[in-house]
Amino acid sequence: MRFTCKISIASLVLSMLVLWQPTLANSSNDVPPWHREEISSIWNKNKCLGGYSQNFRLGGEVNNPTTYNLQKLKNLQDTLKKENPALITEVTVTFKTGSGERTETYYGIPLWELINNPKAGGGLKPGNSGVNNKNSFLRQYVLVEATDCYGAVVAIGEIQPNFEGKTVLVAFEKKGSDDTVVPLIDEGFARLVVLGDKAGGRYVSNVTNILILSAPPSPLKPRYL
Repeated sequence: MRFTCKISIASLVLSMLVLWQPTLANSSNDVPPWHREEISSIWNKNKCLGGYSQNFRLGGEVNNPTTYNLQKLKNLQDTLKKENPALITEVTVTFKTGSGERTETYYGIPLWELINNPKAGGGLKPGNSGVNNKNSFLRQYVLVEATDCYGAVVAIGEIQPNFEGKTVLVAFEKKGSDDTVVPLIDEGFARLVVLGDKAGGRYVSNVTNILILSAPPSPLKPRYL
């Protein structure tokens, strides 16, 4: 009786494996060839080609999403300086790169102003606050992406004046070797400059996207001791 029972269980397991086999086989081939070609075409169309950026998109959880080019950034800088002559639009930074240490003087617009000034981003929109919506902006962050899909994140708490208040610049000019102000020819028309960072990993050049997003709710359930 025990022997028969073992054979029955073994037969059942083998049957299940046979039934699962087509499913496992189809998991990698369940997309028809014409759909695979369509997906491949979409991927090729949207892949990161790199190269020189001529504009970037400000979007995500911001009230006035828009696209900026060099002239639009210059005009915005002039407007903001007239409103507040004390606004920091010039920084000199030293940072490490793969080819050694580098010191540059950059000119641009503070990232906080770009996001929050009524004449620019118009302020943060409420994001995903999770379960507790207290200080929900502290769950928000800025994702800055380049044309080659390189990206870096700056937390809103880093640049919010009542918290760290770090100076982060969206730069579009720098001081040349002869002390004249020149455009960022080899870095795209705009790049990120993070004052205080020792390494240049977040100095994203050839900026194509500046997106304000929120951290998702924690996948972990609360545990009470």
